[in-house]
Amino acid sequence: MKTLVTGGHGLIGAHLVRALVDARHSVHALVRNSKSLSNGPVAHVVADLLDPAADLERACADCEVVFHTAAHFAYGGFSASELHDTAVTGTQRLLRACVSAGVQRVVVTSSSVVFGYRADPTAINENGSLAAGERDAPYVHAKIAQHQRALELGAELKLDIRLACPTMTLGPTSSRLGPSNGLIAAYLADPFACTFPGGCNLVSARDVALGHLLIAEHGAAGESYLLGSQNMTWRQIHTAIAELAGVAPPRVTLNHSLAYLAATVDEVRAAINDRTALTTREQAEMVGRYYWYSHDKAASLGYAPASVRDALIEAISWLAASPHISRETRIGMHLSPEIYRFRAAQAA
Repeated sequence: MKTLVTGGHGLIGAHLVRALVDARHSVHALVRNSKSLSNGPVAHVVADLLDPAADLERACADCEVVFHTAAHFAYGGFSASELHDTAVTGTQRLLRACVSAGVQRVVVTSSSVVFGYRADPTAINENGSLAAGERDAPYVHAKIAQHQRALELGAELKLDIRLACPTMTLGPTSSRLGPSNGLIAAYLADPFACTFPGGCNLVSARDVALGHLLIAEHGAAGESYLLGSQNMTWRQIHTAIAELAGVAPPRVTLNHSLAYLAATVDEVRAAINDRTALTTREQAEMVGRYYWYSHDKAASLGYAPASVRDALIEAISWLAASPHISRETRIGMHLSPEIYRFRAAQAA
């Protein structure tokens, strides 16, 4: 099967490329620039989805399936218009190119947040309507708009479009840290070991990639599939991070106002030190909510994700040796034997 993956350098895109290669599919990866291009079984196409001069039809030529993972996943650092243009305009241009090129199926990477959140710890599935997006961050608005527009274009263009909706996705990446891995880095760097009310669903990037393949092979046109693993409270998440990284367990629970204040301080420090903030005020607005989801629909396709602990082991193992963790933070970490066993298995 010949495939094209947009956003081939991103967290999900890079893992998807790897999964497709492992499954012996022909893979083309569309990336925005030629940075870090490597030789191997993947053909790279350099193009910007928002560039009117980009020949997207040529990039899609002869492909049976296109996986559209390209997006800005960010709670801060991008304007609302930038997020919307990438999510909606970029998707529109790609889908029209797919029709012109005769592509059979497109799997669009949406997000679990398009289905909203709850004030109580109950899981959400795909059966309800999309969230209205009220009081939500610009990223959430952009993903809801992308999801809606993709479905509309699928019907209008008579194109088989399927939507993958991953939860907070953890794993090694050569691109920017992102909010998902950033939640680990933020806790490791927090001298007060703070946690929050509410919770979310975490999942490994490896499993999200395999979920995309299952949707392409066994999913149905016009359907959405949540790709997650376990629903956990923030205290459970931070406790697991503390155990695996060998740092202090959660000591302080911040309410919405204190979380907003802490995020403001981190944004100011980040601006002074010319770095990306690990937590933002947009994320602080989400404190107290339960972003819990059910992946039962994807499980009916064969989706069987690993535990969150396994996802955290891989992510922390990578983060501990990455430039995303400061020397001061690294000195205070005492990695668990589980991390070292994982590294030994990877080396073997």
